[in-house]
Amino acid sequence: MNFNKNNILIIKNPQFFVKYFFTFLLLFFYESGLSQQDTVLQSDTLTDIGLVDSSAVSGVSGVLPSDSIKNKDVISPDAVDELIDYSCSDSILFSFTDEKMFLYGSGDLSAKDMDLKSSYVEISTKDSYLFAKTVSDSSSSNKIKPVLTQGKESFTVSSIKYNFRTKKALVKDVKTQTDQGYLHSDIAKMQTDKELHIKDGKFTTCDLDHPHFYIELTKAKKIPDKHIISGPMYFVIADIPLYFIGLPFGILPNQKKNSSGVIIPEYGEDQQRGFFLRNGGYFFAVNDYLNASFLGDIYSRGSWGLTGKMNFKKRYRYSGSLELKYSKIQTGEKVLLDSRTTSSFSVLGNYAQDSKANPNGTFSVSLNFGKNFVLDAKTLNDLTDNTKSSSISYRWSRPGSIFNFSANLRGTQNSKTHAVNLLLPDLALNMKRQTPFKSSGAGGADWYRKIGFSLSIKARNSLTTTDTTLFDNDVWYQMKNGLQYSLPVSTSFSLFNYINVSPSLNFNGRLYTSYVRQRNVLLAEGDEIVSEIKNDTVYKVTMPFDFQVSVPFSTKFYGIFNINKGRVKAVRHVVSPSLSFSYRPDFSRDFWGYYGYNEETESYYSYYTGYIFGGPPSGKSGAVSLSVGNNLEMKVKAKNDTVDEFKKIKLIDNLNFGVSYNLAADSLNFSNIYMRGNTRLLKNFSLSFSADFDPYVKDTLGHKINVFEWTENSKIARFNSGRLGLTGSLKPEKKKNGKGQKSSSSSEFYYYPYPEIPYADFDIPWNLSVNYNFNVINKFDIPTRSYIRDVTQTVSMNASLSLTSNWQITGKANYDFAAKKFSYAQFTVYRDLHCWEMTFNVIPFGTLKSYSFRINIKSSIFKGIEYNKRKEWDKSVFY
Repeated sequence: MNFNKNNILIIKNPQFFVKYFFTFLLLFFYESGLSQQDTVLQSDTLTDIGLVDSSAVSGVSGVLPSDSIKNKDVISPDAVDELIDYSCSDSILFSFTDEKMFLYGSGDLSAKDMDLKSSYVEISTKDSYLFAKTVSDSSSSNKIKPVLTQGKESFTVSSIKYNFRTKKALVKDVKTQTDQGYLHSDIAKMQTDKELHIKDGKFTTCDLDHPHFYIELTKAKKIPDKHIISGPMYFVIADIPLYFIGLPFGILPNQKKNSSGVIIPEYGEDQQRGFFLRNGGYFFAVNDYLNASFLGDIYSRGSWGLTGKMNFKKRYRYSGSLELKYSKIQTGEKVLLDSRTTSSFSVLGNYAQDSKANPNGTFSVSLNFGKNFVLDAKTLNDLTDNTKSSSISYRWSRPGSIFNFSANLRGTQNSKTHAVNLLLPDLALNMKRQTPFKSSGAGGADWYRKIGFSLSIKARNSLTTTDTTLFDNDVWYQMKNGLQYSLPVSTSFSLFNYINVSPSLNFNGRLYTSYVRQRNVLLAEGDEIVSEIKNDTVYKVTMPFDFQVSVPFSTKFYGIFNINKGRVKAVRHVVSPSLSFSYRPDFSRDFWGYYGYNEETESYYSYYTGYIFGGPPSGKSGAVSLSVGNNLEMKVKAKNDTVDEFKKIKLIDNLNFGVSYNLAADSLNFSNIYMRGNTRLLKNFSLSFSADFDPYVKDTLGHKINVFEWTENSKIARFNSGRLGLTGSLKPEKKKNGKGQKSSSSSEFYYYPYPEIPYADFDIPWNLSVNYNFNVINKFDIPTRSYIRDVTQTVSMNASLSLTSNWQITGKANYDFAAKKFSYAQFTVYRDLHCWEMTFNVIPFGTLKSYSFRINIKSSIFKGIEYNKRKEWDKSVFY
């Protein structure tokens, strides 16, 4: 401890300072009390002085007590009445003359709900104030600003002066983060109710100290957890004031909970419907579980649309959404003949029960249907999605139970064919495979102990109609219903220790409440008598069934070819042959009673043709099927791998050949010969291929005859069809961090509300993905009595290139080699402008031919602050 010439005590010993400082405070407060009340200090007036020493904080620490004298009547009214917990990393200076305390280093002061972190703090016990300011670090290059935290809000300031008596503060160059932005102010006054009165303020979503844009607030008041109320306000972009984008007053959001507000529409031009304002309306924040929005579209040529959206969620219970949309579409000019008015509507919704709400069962709903919804297409997905599907499903499964149950209501709608398919309902009960003879003791490997069976039961009620006749009165009589059950029984064992045998019996049954019989009716048409087949429905419960027995044999052969040339050590060939015998009786025989005979057509017909699960198949089958699988690997010496001396390279992942022979057929016993396989090329590309060959000759009408191609044309089989597919992607590997691990992406690209424009991922400098498809069909041309090969091949590509950390170009295109033109292409240029973004998107041809240029603020609260130029060309193909 030592004093300088100005009578300032410099403390370097924290333990001594704590004792000395609080003794001084005690005498100071006590003397002040005597001077006002003119009394004498009694010997029993002093009590214990509570000291708090925060040993966990390095440097100097302690507590300014709020009351150190038992008799409160003698405390000076100017004394500090708050308990202040303090600490600092450097030193503390105390001035007896000015009655001040100075904290240097990383200081931290706490009082009630206020916390201050600063490298310089000045506390005056005489005037009851606290002062903190910005200081430079040891290198004098960086400035360390005080950070004030009050309640849930944090403020970064250049200086602050806080009065302990009035509970008010004066702050300069304040910066605080609100829920969705940042608030700057040259000078502000903090009131006792935590309100902040601001002069020359700035509100922005840019996180820089000098923001790229902001709203200038001449005078404003910030109410915690509510809003910011401002007087005259205007926009400033790149330090250029835009007074014409201003208001005489305004209210800005400053709360974490949802709030209602206006949704600013987007604008542009459509070739058919003219200029438009779209997706503008109002957002309703109903409560913490529900919000809704009401949107509208309007076009200069008379078209308009309304959309209602609702989102709801309750944690651990459920979540979902619902959207209803109606549009009136006016194409062409009303005074011209090509004018046409069409209406469209769509319903889109979903509901999902949280798995925690009911561990044994889940309930979900998905709705997606409408009428003429393609007419209102705005994106490529809207245009190409011709089928809408909806479903309501419930699934039950109890842990430890052998049963699970599901119930579904499904519906699909096709916008091109107008077909509607409904399943009302679709029920399924499944039982897990059971092995009644299984034993864990001796003899558990016997074949009969591996006998197992399972059970599957389905009940279905379906309706197929069109969207125009869906609500007709008699359409519900066209419903088809039935029940199907399946009982597979199987076992397995080894033959000669090398052959796996897996015999099985598949039993399939059905239950119907009716069946159909045919009868021939003679009708008079003019002078002629014609015969016509009539279907009579017999309402009676029947249970048709069928079964099939199969016994497959399978094994594997391994062949290793030692090469030892260069880096190649050996090649291994794995052959997996499989031979299967199957038998199914002819269920069209009279013995089974499932088929009738029509004397007019001299053919058998099924009583259950067109029924929901069909009927037992006709024709006796005793098939022998042969398939051979191949796998080819190469063992090579590794280049730089010191752990494993050799590594395996797959040359062919899978190559299968197969054919079957029907012993029960009287002709055309052989099936087509098939080939299919796949393998990996290089590292990022995969190749798949398939083909089938017909061993029989066709006649002049294109029908198969019982003559082999070998007999007629000296070849095993005739090529019928084939497919070749190549998929893959190329992109650079991510750099490894210091630990030798590949670094992951720093963050996901923020949500972008325009699905027609690709996302930007700057973590990948470039990326190229390719999908190539080649298909060929060998068609028989009857007029020329020759085979014509129909070839189609297409390639689709997706590419992205990050020119810099802020520029990215993306594109995708589909090319048809047969048509020798692109079927679709889209290119996007994106520029990240920190708190702004710029996007240029172009579709050069096709139905959605268009371009758009957009520059806007990223933050959702300034979604309407943008420049948007959009041009959509002719979409009249839909009208």
